[in-house]
Amino acid sequence: MKFQYCFLLWNILIHINILCSTCKKWIVITSINYPTQAIKQLSNLSEWHVLVVADKKTPTDWKCEQCTLLTLADQKKLGYAIYDYLPFNHYSRKNIGYLYAISHGAEIIYDTDDDNIPIYQNLSYLPEQYTGPLVKTKNSFCNIYNYFGNDTVWPRGFPLEEILSQTKKEKIKTTRHFPLIQQALVNNNPDVDAVFRLTRSSNINFYNTHASLSLPAQTFCPFNTQSTFFHKKAFWGLLIPVSTKFRVCDIWRGYITQRLLWEIGGSLTFLPPQAFQERNPHNLLSDFIDEQDLYIHSKRLVTQLKKTQLTNKTFEEKYLALIQCLTEQHFYDPIEIKLAKAWLDDLKKLNYKMPQFSEDK
Repeated sequence: MKFQYCFLLWNILIHINILCSTCKKWIVITSINYPTQAIKQLSNLSEWHVLVVADKKTPTDWKCEQCTLLTLADQKKLGYAIYDYLPFNHYSRKNIGYLYAISHGAEIIYDTDDDNIPIYQNLSYLPEQYTGPLVKTKNSFCNIYNYFGNDTVWPRGFPLEEILSQTKKEKIKTTRHFPLIQQALVNNNPDVDAVFRLTRSSNINFYNTHASLSLPAQTFCPFNTQSTFFHKKAFWGLLIPVSTKFRVCDIWRGYITQRLLWEIGGSLTFLPPQAFQERNPHNLLSDFIDEQDLYIHSKRLVTQLKKTQLTNKTFEEKYLALIQCLTEQHFYDPIEIKLAKAWLDDLKKLNYKMPQFSEDK
């Protein structure tokens, strides 16, 4: 009986290892909860492999069939350079999961959370090159929610002073572009800020008004980690900062990544909802306090990003120069420079090829 059990366990481990080494589509989550409905349903999606990154509060007996769990011990053994800069009990531990997926052959990464439940039996995204609708605007900001049937709703991280000036829809044109990052909207309880949640109902559903909608260079809209696809050419943009508040980290990442997408001719694209959120418990006043930098500094950050000229020769140099600039402007603490360098070192060791300007522009 003991031999049969060991043999069965060995076969399961071999199966998981083979799956991890051959899967090209990865879902990366960090969670401190037992497997949620979202994780269980995501784990049943064909062609996708779910990777959960643990933290100190994650149950030690956590397990879910067809999922890979990276325990704290596992994370340390991986030997990634970023490990020493990632605090415990922090959302940025998800960064280890991104590297793990990349090291196991990921071609596409779906960035999500444990409370975003898939609507359909599969996840849909656009190819790296696509001819489709793009907002024709020269504005610095675009409230993408306006274009999916909700003109009185704004995404978390959208500058408060821009809300009333972004109610008019701009013209849309069809053009060839490179949607390297694609944010699918989320129904029921989408990603809005605490100002919105404290003043009105956040039970919101979006319409499938557009099959997709992309933004041009020089135009920003916040995007998050709730339901976002990253193509391989944009994996460099996955890094979550460690020196910001939890409610700020993914938004700052998103703004910075959008700026760098322009350097390679890439675009940020928004898709109709593919998930609905059964939101984990939150203290809205605590969220409000944690989001102060979003309310006060989002517009200033975008202004800085737009005026920063990146004349460096390589993409890595441009990336580091931008992080350095934002540190000098006090959007980031100095540790972000060390983290960014470690991130680039890890990507290099994993043989990840940074995008070349001539290929993508």
